Amino acid sequence: MNARLEGRGRLESLPMGRSIDRLWRRTNERLAIRGAVTVGRDLRLGAGVSVWAAHGLTIGECCAIGRRSTIHVDGVIGDFLMTGPGVSIVGRNDHAINQVGRPMLFGKWVGDRDPIAGDAVTIGDDVWIGAAAVVLGGVSIGTGVVVGAGSVVVHDVAEFDVVVGNPARKVGERFSADQGPEHKRMIRELTETRASRGRR
Repeated sequence: MNARLEGRGRLESLPMGRSIDRLWRRTNERLAIRGAVTVGRDLRLGAGVSVWAAHGLTIGECCAIGRRSTIHVDGVIGDFLMTGPGVSIVGRNDHAINQVGRPMLFGKWVGDRDPIAGDAVTIGDDVWIGAAAVVLGGVSIGTGVVVGAGSVVVHDVAEFDVVVGNPARKVGERFSADQGPEHKRMIRELTETRASRGRR
């Protein structure tokens, strides 16, 4: 067999590859996703990914979550999210730390109480979160943001910003003020086109 096995879709070049790829995705999704989570079409999960929400998490269309990443938070994640390996998107108030006489391990847990504002994240469309970055609950990350590898996001990030560091701070922008709205429009059109074709 002379088929070149490079990049995305390499299984599809093999006999029965498309079926094997579909089976792998379904199995991986069933193992990785727990709790109150809703996912869009064409979700790609790397090996060892864990996705869980106590009260509700929605993940959009065509997202790719890097291997060994953890998403344990409520909220909304937009379309075309891309994460590197080892990313953590987690709540900042998951365990009570202020209960006198009770070890934190036995304190009130996020799943045992009603949701609060700090539990959820909002992540826009077309966001790239680099390897080993951490995003804490209670933040909003705008459309088109790039979060550098190893960064810790503890505050909101505006659309199209590029942020790095601990805590993450702005170091640049992906697009000019004129290009940003055009990019958003084109991403919206892509989403609509994919939906009309029933892309999986």
